[in-house]
Amino acid sequence: MQPRIDDSSPSAAARTLTSSSCRSSWAENEGSASGSDSLLTSSTASLLPPQDNRRSLSPGPGLLIFPGTGQRHQHNPNGSTGSKTIAKANDGNVAINQPGPGRSIRSFRRPPLWQPPAQDHAQRGQQEQQEKEVLERPNRRDSRPACLAKGKAFIIEFLQGSSIHGFIYLAKLGLSFVERVLWLAFICVALFSIISLSKRTWHRFQTSPMVISMDRNKLVWNTSFPSLTVCPHKRIDEMKVDDYILTHSDQFLSEEDKEDFRDFIVKLASLTYDNLETLPLNKSYGIPSTKYLDLLYELKWGFEPEISSGAAVKMFIYETQTEFGICHSVNSMVARYNSFDYWRSDKWSLMDHGDRVTVHPLDGEIYAQIINLSTAYDVYFHGAGDIPSISKQRYTFPESDYTTVELIALEIFTNEEARATKQRSCRFNYEAEDMMTVPIYSFGLCLSECRMFFALRVCGCVPHFYRNSCGYTGHNHIFGTQMRNGRRLPVCGLEGIGCLVKIKREIISLKSDKYKINCNCLANCDDSNFFVQSYRSRVWFLGANLQWGILEHPKMQLRREVLFSFADVLVYIGGLVGFFLGCSALSFTEMIYYFTARFVRRMFCN
Repeated sequence: MQPRIDDSSPSAAARTLTSSSCRSSWAENEGSASGSDSLLTSSTASLLPPQDNRRSLSPGPGLLIFPGTGQRHQHNPNGSTGSKTIAKANDGNVAINQPGPGRSIRSFRRPPLWQPPAQDHAQRGQQEQQEKEVLERPNRRDSRPACLAKGKAFIIEFLQGSSIHGFIYLAKLGLSFVERVLWLAFICVALFSIISLSKRTWHRFQTSPMVISMDRNKLVWNTSFPSLTVCPHKRIDEMKVDDYILTHSDQFLSEEDKEDFRDFIVKLASLTYDNLETLPLNKSYGIPSTKYLDLLYELKWGFEPEISSGAAVKMFIYETQTEFGICHSVNSMVARYNSFDYWRSDKWSLMDHGDRVTVHPLDGEIYAQIINLSTAYDVYFHGAGDIPSISKQRYTFPESDYTTVELIALEIFTNEEARATKQRSCRFNYEAEDMMTVPIYSFGLCLSECRMFFALRVCGCVPHFYRNSCGYTGHNHIFGTQMRNGRRLPVCGLEGIGCLVKIKREIISLKSDKYKINCNCLANCDDSNFFVQSYRSRVWFLGANLQWGILEHPKMQLRREVLFSFADVLVYIGGLVGFFLGCSALSFTEMIYYFTARFVRRMFCN
């Protein structure tokens, strides 16, 4: 057995006294809190035997005990220090609470944490609200540099990742400022070249994308038969004039007035821009200017010619009102829109004008003739989709001759692939949005309207041979000329005709140094031009007859075709962009993606 060590020796007592003195001095420095409790380490406290009746104490707050040892302090109410138990935490053979020699243990108190002074609930809530507002307040001084930094980083990212040649050198590392400026200058020159050449290409596409080609295969196409307009010299029936004088006898007080009226009405019926000065302007005989056209159709002479032809399609002759007065047109698709009956019915709809009369070289010689003219007449040759113009040449034939006219034809047709009017520089018959007096377009009708509006601008009225769609039903007459938009224009009386005499040359030629004239009339897209090659006349005892036809079938035909289409524009501009910048359509798609979705994501999303 191991011998028991007895601590009752004087040296042990001295050690105990020394330990007690150290404990008393430590207690004086620490205060009363150190003497009230005994301290044990957590490992030592867990090893206390159940038979120990002493109170087990946990380490107090603020004390730091070195590991490896445990020490218990017990305060004796009688003022004496009891036995002390020392155990080594690492030695399992040493009994806990075994009395042993007193030894000093270094312990330190941790300083207490700082605690804010006590505040009431209202002050604390107000302080928290102020702090929250300060934290949530936007810092404008810091947000602006942040946005600029994001924008700069986004631009650099785009330049470095773009597929467009040259952009990468604007943001590439290691380049000097001079090199970046040079690359920027090269890119600017390339962009300027692309924009300049692309504008020229687009202008060419808008103004002149068409080419007129020549077709010489005459056996595969037909030729339009020549159309004409016949204007008889005799237009007033004398018997109807006498009846009118008897009916309105209060307007004619003498025989001289009656003769003057006969001369006036005959010249009024033949009035045109060429002979405006021949009309007597001294007396109106009580006839208002808006009644001129009504009176002329009331007193007109019954001109009823007959027509015959060897063509497969039957030809018709229609009465029409022109700038030369009352005339008759053959094989015309627009003459009926200027008829007095069409105006009187106040119509604006399109009519069924039938098929265009055409001939083929295999048909042989085809002629048409008008018989029973019974008077001298003027003839104007034109295409089926047009009307006679005062600026075109006219032919006059007497009433006793049989006349044969031989013509040559030159036709031009347009491919409808060119949809824009500005591109093809012509109009089809159905493109009549700008026409104010008829629902169909032709070059002659456009020039006629231009003369009408020019007369209105200078003299304040229009001649009576233009459309007057009001006042033909009953006696409720509305003064003026009504156009498609419902506007009514005044009709020129004697004073207005006197004004027209002064400007008749400008009206006929539509050119003036004093007035600005801009008709904006385009040619017909499908147009036929006929030229008189020869004509011959001989005396005919049955009266005036007119025969006309095509002497030789044309050997060529002109066609307007699209030479520079929109696909060519894309190819041309794409080639310029690829040549100067080396990019494609996907490069532009990349730019759109970068500056839309990716820009929003970089700038506004975290």
